[in-house]
Amino acid sequence: MPEESTSSKIYKSRDQIRDQIITLLKQYMELENVDLTKSSFLSFLVEVLSSNTSNLLFYQISAYREFFLTKAQLPSSIYNLAAFLGYSPQEATPAEVNILFTIPKSFDEDTIFTISEGWTVTAEGNVDFTTYYTTTVSVLDNQSTITVVIREGNRTYNLPVTIESDQFLFVLPFRQISSSVQEFQISEDLQQYQFVSIEVPFSGQISSQTVEVRPEGETAFQLYSEVSSLFLMDENTKGYVARRSDSGMTLQFGNGLIGYQPEAGSTVRVTLQLTNGADGNVISGSINSGERIYNVNSSGITENVQYEVINTSSAVGGEDEESLEVIRQNAITNLTALERLVTENDFVNANIIINDSPIGQNSLPILKRSDLKINEISLFSLILFGTELVPTRNLHYSFDETFIPRKTTLTEDSIEYYTVFDMEIDTLNSSADYTYIMYEVENTPTLVTSYGSDYDLYADLLTVTRSGSQATYTLRYKTSEVDYLAATCQLQISETGATYNMTNDGTAFTIVFADNTVIPKGNLTYFFTIAHPLEGNIGQYSSQFIFRLSLSDFETSNVVTSDSTSFIVYDIPVIRKSYYDSINQRDFETQVLQTMLTTMTFKDYRMLTDFVNFKFANTTGSLTNMLLNEVDLSAVEDILSEPPLSGNVGVRYIVSNGIGAWLGHDNEIAILNDATALTWVFYVPNKEQTVYVNNKGYNYLYSESGWILPSYDIPLNIELDVWVSSSYSGSLSALTQSIKDALIDSFESRFGINSEIYRSEIIDVVQEVDGVDHCILVKPESSIFFNFDIDDFTQQQLLEYAPEYVYFDEDSITIRTF
Repeated sequence: MPEESTSSKIYKSRDQIRDQIITLLKQYMELENVDLTKSSFLSFLVEVLSSNTSNLLFYQISAYREFFLTKAQLPSSIYNLAAFLGYSPQEATPAEVNILFTIPKSFDEDTIFTISEGWTVTAEGNVDFTTYYTTTVSVLDNQSTITVVIREGNRTYNLPVTIESDQFLFVLPFRQISSSVQEFQISEDLQQYQFVSIEVPFSGQISSQTVEVRPEGETAFQLYSEVSSLFLMDENTKGYVARRSDSGMTLQFGNGLIGYQPEAGSTVRVTLQLTNGADGNVISGSINSGERIYNVNSSGITENVQYEVINTSSAVGGEDEESLEVIRQNAITNLTALERLVTENDFVNANIIINDSPIGQNSLPILKRSDLKINEISLFSLILFGTELVPTRNLHYSFDETFIPRKTTLTEDSIEYYTVFDMEIDTLNSSADYTYIMYEVENTPTLVTSYGSDYDLYADLLTVTRSGSQATYTLRYKTSEVDYLAATCQLQISETGATYNMTNDGTAFTIVFADNTVIPKGNLTYFFTIAHPLEGNIGQYSSQFIFRLSLSDFETSNVVTSDSTSFIVYDIPVIRKSYYDSINQRDFETQVLQTMLTTMTFKDYRMLTDFVNFKFANTTGSLTNMLLNEVDLSAVEDILSEPPLSGNVGVRYIVSNGIGAWLGHDNEIAILNDATALTWVFYVPNKEQTVYVNNKGYNYLYSESGWILPSYDIPLNIELDVWVSSSYSGSLSALTQSIKDALIDSFESRFGINSEIYRSEIIDVVQEVDGVDHCILVKPESSIFFNFDIDDFTQQQLLEYAPEYVYFDEDSITIRTF
């Protein structure tokens, strides 16, 4: 048996470490018979080594790091300790938007003008959007030939232009970023092997940074690359480590042994890309001004180019950088999970552990029992489209067919929903299997190779649609050539090498697959090679997306046969029909479904023995899970106004608008005390007690409004009667808005699956608003709380159960002022 290495026998106790060092020292120096405590020098060395080793090991354990991160208060401490735990906070993401340019045909001669990189348009509220490329606009042939060419790095491609009698139009993409350039000087007194640190101040949110260094006496800057740790660099690596600080950012450079040391006297240029984050998601029509565009005519005179700009759709994708509390929480989660889904807390934080996932925060894992189809963890979560919550629901539904295609309409509580995936019922295994087949995808193909051709034909849009079993790929192109019908295009699927010739119809290259099952499953890369019989190859474009994908790795449903011809399927993921019909479905396909399918690789994170079944939480429709709350009182027979004429002793009823012997006992529970004399005793319930009503088949809850069926809407309706303070001098509309803002600010962080919201908390928040004298909370009629235990559910209850997202928004708050 091989001898254990020393590193595998390191102890945490300082005394054990001291003994170990003494033993190793005696062996190394052949001093087994010498008492080292007699030598003060050797004793001193042993003590130093044992203390330092013990301290170093303690500082490395996760408990130490997590303790200090939990207790840290100063921003710098949180940033540093998060980095100590190996967590890199998420930077802000800039919003993106397409801007429509309209330019009148007012040029007296052929001209070419440029819109430079970093050119800015401004939205209402002084939110700036900039270009990240150079645009060249050519107006030629008496304004009959107009081209728009974009140069982004090494890529050059043409944009489509709409030419009208008196104007031309085109669309440019913009990002909500602004640049800040700062320069710093490295001290002339820099010592050999000394680390270099620079503080870069800035305000706002950062999305990215570029760091360049120019040695003293040279004219060119050298680009440095960002690394996560100084210890990942050797002495020749020109890199830096960036860490957030209280005032901005700290940049750390190497010392010549660990990382390359910049020369003394060098100039460091730091370019920051700053953004407004989520505030950059401006609404459509809010961008209508920009910087000036200049044109130099043939006489050398500089002229202003007249133009109009507008964003015909909202800016999307802007996200704020992580707050200090989120950094603290995510750093600990990242440490404890180690990129694995094992514990319940790991599944709750699946959006952090699974990179680039569109699922929302605070998912809810439920361990399904083995008496269903399989042992599984059903992970209920939210879906986001941009920053918007998608109204989803889990339905159980009866079908007569075994195949239910995508976008089948299902109805619950008079609300219509679409199924999200194709669903096939496997009657033998009592399960429903799902397959994603793309509905419609539209994107701009990437120019891979131009082949140096000057033939003016370029592709600008790829559209892929599915109708029944048929799939159509359409690659639109623009050209000024007269023989463009001779151009050809070949489609190649990279993963299989299969090639297909497309048809040129004069505006696009098209291919139709009569049977879409010939398209392989999975995330595929497509290449489109455009050629001309005389010119040779013109250009090659690429695009990547999923057309078909089996969801067996993370999606299935249980099926119960109700009779010989019909089946009940449980946990069907659906989206509210009215919402889906109103959105840009192509964007939803790309940004939500395609992203979800490429990131839902639970098998890369989960334990081998678990199946993770991804499900939608109920974020729309009815909130009914309070009906599952545990009862506090013995069951009653019914809710009546008049006592029955007979009954057994002990029979119980809820009194509603009582008459006769029940007069004056509204909302009390009447209990028959004497069956012959029909005498009754009455129990006065406490607020929020629950009782099962046999003849109704539901649990009823006692509230300030009396006995109610605890079923609400999602989002939750908040209805308030507010009396205005006599000292309030503002407008009623301003007061109403202040109340809504206060409610959203107070509760937003608590919105979540199965979250609880109490009436007293709502009232307290409203009555703290300046201008409110007092208020009455009309709705919800009771507090929202859940006190059931899933382990106590029957098999049927567990099959039907789907968690609910508890929240409200401004539109669901109604306020009446008096």
